[in-house]
Amino acid sequence: MGVLTYTAASTAFIAKVSNNRVLLIAGGGAGGGATGSTACAGGGAGGQSAQSRLALTPGTSYTIAVGQAVTGTTTTTVAGADTTFASTTVVAKGGAGGVGNSATTTAGGTGSAAGGTGTIWAGGSGAAASTTNISGGGGGGGGWTAAGSDAVTSTAGGGNTPGAIGGVGRNGSGTTGAAGTAPGGGGGGARATTTTDRAGGNGAAGQAWVDFMPPGAMLLLGVG
Repeated sequence: MGVLTYTAASTAFIAKVSNNRVLLIAGGGAGGGATGSTACAGGGAGGQSAQSRLALTPGTSYTIAVGQAVTGTTTTTVAGADTTFASTTVVAKGGAGGVGNSATTTAGGTGSAAGGTGTIWAGGSGAAASTTNISGGGGGGGGWTAAGSDAVTSTAGGGNTPGAIGGVGRNGSGTTGAAGTAPGGGGGGARATTTTDRAGGNGAAGQAWVDFMPPGAMLLLGVG
């Protein structure tokens, strides 16, 4: 069985056989930014996973679009980027961004199985900022058999394989949020302790896989 892996924003996949399985993970949402003293933001949600068995036409080109990393900001809620196969045939939705704040605490992005196409597992939810001293961790990316794990306070949510862990939350001195890990980890929320604004952690990129039985390959069964 051949397995092809994709990380580029857009790639043309030429089908070699009719029976294929497509596996997608979307990008994680960015953590929320923090403005004001003292302020902490919520973490971003992990990206969904989507998978589907497809009958494709050999020799036909299909576009695989992998959601790229998104950059956290100081003020804007930034959702993760979708990963798709043939535009709408299989779709994994990007994770929700953590909410930014001004001298308060705010919610993390909520992981969701909604909006995708195929067999869907949600990304984990980002945690809310528990106090103005601790920002929320990012949620983990969804996997092939289960949803990504939710972040708990500043502890990032783990990904379900092959989805990856989110970015940790911040405490102590003011700093930007921690980036999520690819594929699919949500960014951690930022913490501000002065009038210097801090951006949320970047949401990680997604990834895509296609596996298939190459032409002429034989499945050998044990005998005896």
